[in-house]
Amino acid sequence: MNTTPITIRNECASVTCQAHGAELLSYKTAAGKEYMWQKDPQYWAKTSPVLFPYIGAVPETVTIHGTQYAIPRHGFVKDADFQVARQDEDCVVLQTQSSDFTSSVYPYDFRFTVTFRLTGPALEVTYGVANLGSQEMPFLVGGHPAFFCPMEEGETFEEYKLVFGDEAVPDLHLAYSLFDNDAILYENLQNRSVRLIHGQTGKGLRFDFPDYPSVAFWTPVKKDAPFLCIEPWCGGTMDQVPDTDMLKKKYVQFLAGNSAKDYRFSFMPC
Repeated sequence: MNTTPITIRNECASVTCQAHGAELLSYKTAAGKEYMWQKDPQYWAKTSPVLFPYIGAVPETVTIHGTQYAIPRHGFVKDADFQVARQDEDCVVLQTQSSDFTSSVYPYDFRFTVTFRLTGPALEVTYGVANLGSQEMPFLVGGHPAFFCPMEEGETFEEYKLVFGDEAVPDLHLAYSLFDNDAILYENLQNRSVRLIHGQTGKGLRFDFPDYPSVAFWTPVKKDAPFLCIEPWCGGTMDQVPDTDMLKKKYVQFLAGNSAKDYRFSFMPC
């Protein structure tokens, strides 16, 4: 398990990740302000797991074309050791691919890359999925980054709200009780952008997810945790969570043999 920190930076920000799970660990402004949740097992011992090739709980198995496979909850790349394929001052590309283990729980040959790239104050995260085999490959894919909420001392979680780029969608004023039944999912937004901001100051962060048809928001149930996850998904809907047949999931992705596709999200302070 390679948890050695990997850092990229530019004049606006610095970002730290690790090869294990290609997990994003930190986003700091040049002034030193941290936006990413810092792992605390009391609430949640992760910061930003990568979700592939499945999203959601798995009571027993996942069904693909009638066969059952022991894919773990939220897939397995979050627990994979990636290799550094390329690194520059403001960009790093991490890569993993199918193995004997993955083939035993997901019968496809694939390559999966995670690219972190700083452009000004914005961090763009790209998940690259490549089907290395000849048969069509189904999968679900998504991100799970957690951000401090509140972001400043003296503030509370309930003082924050989600403001959607889609003007037809009303603001969501945060309250822990909203998450008593797990995550909240929004689908098919006309503008795939959302801001997590303080209701009075208007400060916070902007999150864009151009390649994902849905976005979920989550904080642990009844823990009053000081963070909120913003999760871009190509996966099922919340009512589909009990059904672990991958091909029945809304927004399931399919890649033709020997083809590839990228899935991007980005965020920056606002």
